[in-house]
Amino acid sequence: MIRLILILAVISLSACTTVSSSEKSTVRLTEADAGSSKELHLGDTLEVTLPGNPTTGFQWEIKSVDADILQSIGEQHFEPSNNAVGSGGMVTLSFEAIALGQTKLELIYHRPFEKNVAPSQTFVVTVTVK
Repeated sequence: MIRLILILAVISLSACTTVSSSEKSTVRLTEADAGSSKELHLGDTLEVTLPGNPTTGFQWEIKSVDADILQSIGEQHFEPSNNAVGSGGMVTLSFEAIALGQTKLELIYHRPFEKNVAPSQTFVVTVTVK
């Protein structure tokens, strides 16, 4: 009887699994994903990589997002396309899925010092965290 109970206990415990932090994933988006919907899991990272050139005064900026669902993490990262001074490249913004829900992530590419000027570009994606 005790042997049967031990076997059942081992089987029950082996059926219990938890998601470890190593199973979190990174979802990468580019300008080709504009207007789409993406699904993340709690704890996942979202990286949005878009063309940019900060030497011209233009910056990608978050216009709207529910920061209670999708939180910006770290600073933007710029990777120039070559070594020439003033060259453009790719800008990466990172976010973490911190709560369940749905939010629209809207980014604008503009010169923050130019008031009353429409953004040069926009990037919008709907993110659902499950």
